[in-house]
Amino acid sequence: MIPAFILFIAALILVLYFGLPMSLAMFAGFIIFLALGLVRGHRLKDLLIYSFNGAKDSLIVVRVMLVIGILTGLWRSSGTFAILTAWGLRVITPDLFILAAFILSCILSYALGTSFGTVSTLGIALITLARSGGADPLITAGAVMSGIHFGDRGSPSSSCLHLVTSLTGTNPYDNVKNFMKSALIPLVISLIFYAVLSYMNPLQGFNDNTLNELDSAFNLSPVIIIPAVIMLVLPLVQVNIFIAFLASIIAAFVCSIFIQDMTITNALSCALNGYHDSEGIRVLFNGGGLTSMIETSLALIFSGTFLGIFEGTGMLEGLHEKISVHIKTFGAYPVILVNGTIANSLFCNQTVGVLMTSQIMKKPYLDNNMSMKTLAWDLADSTVITAPLIPWCMACYFPLNVMNESFYALIYSCYLYLIPLCRLIKKFPPVTETRGKNINYS
Repeated sequence: MIPAFILFIAALILVLYFGLPMSLAMFAGFIIFLALGLVRGHRLKDLLIYSFNGAKDSLIVVRVMLVIGILTGLWRSSGTFAILTAWGLRVITPDLFILAAFILSCILSYALGTSFGTVSTLGIALITLARSGGADPLITAGAVMSGIHFGDRGSPSSSCLHLVTSLTGTNPYDNVKNFMKSALIPLVISLIFYAVLSYMNPLQGFNDNTLNELDSAFNLSPVIIIPAVIMLVLPLVQVNIFIAFLASIIAAFVCSIFIQDMTITNALSCALNGYHDSEGIRVLFNGGGLTSMIETSLALIFSGTFLGIFEGTGMLEGLHEKISVHIKTFGAYPVILVNGTIANSLFCNQTVGVLMTSQIMKKPYLDNNMSMKTLAWDLADSTVITAPLIPWCMACYFPLNVMNESFYALIYSCYLYLIPLCRLIKKFPPVTETRGKNINYS
């Protein structure tokens, strides 16, 4: 197992170094662990069946990813991203700039369900304001990093939430409620922290060029907020998540045509290939679309193949036994926190880190009579939230690179530290399985 994992990590390093698609590393992992299975005496036919079953299970998550890709493409073309950014900038008070940066990043990331989408729009605008207005851009970047991962961790439209939900077979609405319980105290402390920093680092001058450019680039009619309102309201009343996605997609498609004066062909192109424009501030909203999720989907499918091999062959049984002993000694959350942080550090990718940690921890949790709801909660408060704290992990590298800030901004990303710290101090009781309205992803 150790030489196999060393080869897999080497493949990951090569892919990251040369800027190659992550799916190539995942495919290499499939070949490596397939060979390991053969060396350990398993038949090729059986290994391929295990691989197929693992890939088939990953299609549940892939479907969610592809739908979110379509959704984000149309939110960009409809102006929904633009109006949320514009409204956020208009409510900023110079003396509370850092605090406003954190709050607006929280709100927008919760509405959009994406940290990358939020930092690529609102985050860039906030950093631009900080640099032009005399506020500390490093502190601003830290506040944005905290805010964008508030929604990425617990928004009903977050691909990360649905990845955790699918891997644990739990209900996304139950997970959102649990995630918010452990977010409350860190959120309050973060608000106080950023309020103090705002007082110490006020925005000296306000440059409204960004707002003027947004007004001229998009028709910022209040109607275009409807797609975001749908994604906020429908999950709250426990409408099936795919119905909420579909309703928001239709609303954004209609807004693209009738509000932004796009042709049906162009709107469909945005849904499939993403929004692309080369003029002025519109460039900030480029991206999204179904095709933007294909690379991630391929990586998930290939990673599913060797996760299927692990499960079918029982390769991880020895590791499971050791982890079960550690859980009895130290408790479940400290153990999953260590394992999740190691997975993120090794694989440099939040998605792969969550996949590997869930695969390693699922059986020890069941062996210790702990529910999958507890596993989902612990994954969100460990593997999901530590990924943006690791400089070489994409969850950290991409947002800071977009804002053109150094890793020292993590010093001011207090919300990311407070989630695991508060969980270590305050122990929530394990969540029991209850009968209720579950979401059937299959």
